[in-house]
Amino acid sequence: MDIKNTLLTSLRQLAKQHTEETLGDRSDYLGASEIGYCPRKVILEKINPSEHDLTALLRFERGHMAEEIIAKVFTAAGFFNFEQQVEILVDGDVPVKAHIDFVFSSDIHKIKSVLEVKSTSNIPDDPYGSWESQLYFQMGALAEKFPGHKIRGALIALDLANGEVEFYNGYTPQKIIYNGLKRKAEAIWSHYQAMRSGKDVELATEPDLLCGFCNHLTTCPRFAAEDVPHLATIVDELQELQLNEQKLKNKIAPCKEKIFAIVQQKGPIKSAGCILRKATRSRKHLIMDRLEPFLADHGSSIDEFQEDRSFSFLEIKKAKAAKAA
Repeated sequence: MDIKNTLLTSLRQLAKQHTEETLGDRSDYLGASEIGYCPRKVILEKINPSEHDLTALLRFERGHMAEEIIAKVFTAAGFFNFEQQVEILVDGDVPVKAHIDFVFSSDIHKIKSVLEVKSTSNIPDDPYGSWESQLYFQMGALAEKFPGHKIRGALIALDLANGEVEFYNGYTPQKIIYNGLKRKAEAIWSHYQAMRSGKDVELATEPDLLCGFCNHLTTCPRFAAEDVPHLATIVDELQELQLNEQKLKNKIAPCKEKIFAIVQQKGPIKSAGCILRKATRSRKHLIMDRLEPFLADHGSSIDEFQEDRSFSFLEIKKAKAAKAA
C-alpha cells in the first residue's frame, strides 16, 4: 500500500468535496479572502486551478481542524450565540461572497462580532496584510447587511504544531478601506472576465512574502529580471536579524558557561524563578579507530558506506557593484 499516494488522492477528493459543500463553484464569484491577495495569482488560479500537492492539502486540513477546535472551545465555555461559516453576498455589480468563520451576535446590545481563524506554522508579530484585508471586507459586508448593529472584528492565529496562539483584537469597520477593497474586486473581476473571453490582459501584481508559495511565480513579470528590487526591504531586514542573532549568540554562550560553572560545583540552585542544574544526556557514536580495521579485515572500507547528500539553504552575498561606463 502506497500510503502517500492514498493520502494525496483522498485529501484531494475531500478538499474538492469540502469546497463544493461550503463554497460552491468559486469560478462564479470572488471570495473575500481572494481580494486581499495578488490579483494576478487570483485570476490565473480561477482560470487554470492548480492541482494541490500533499503539503498544501495537509495545510488545508490543518485550517479546518483549527476552526473546529475554536468551535469546540466556545461551545465548551458556554457560548452559544455564534454562527459558523456565515455566507454574505455583497451588494453590487460584482459577485462577491464573504464566508465568515464565526459571527457572534448580541440582539440586546445590537452587536455582531466577526472572528477569523488562521492556522499557521509561524505566528507573526503582526497579522499579515491579506488577513486584515479579508477581515475588513467581512466587517464591511456585515455592516451593510446589518446597518443597525455595531460591528467588531478579531483574528486568532493558531500554531497547532507548537501549541501557540495569538489573538489580534480591536478591529472595527473602516469605510475607506472597505470601498477600496470593493474597487479592487471590480478590477479583478473585470480582468478575469476579459481573460475568460480570450482577451490579452496585463494583470496587476502585488508581490509579498507569500510569492514563494505561488504556482505562477516563474512566469510573473515581477521576477522576469535578474534584479528584483521589491524584495530589498525584506532582504535588508533578514540581514539585520541575522547580524543581531550572531551578536546574541556571542553574548549567550559565555553567560551560559559562567552559570554552568557555578552549577557544576554547587549543584542545583534556584534563581529568578528557575531551577538551574546540570543535565547529562548520552548518545551513541561510531568509534572509527575500531571500525575501519574491522571493515578492512572483511575486505571493505568506510567509503563504501558513505554517500554525498545535497541540501539547500539561502545564501546571501553582496553583489558586485556595476562598473562605470
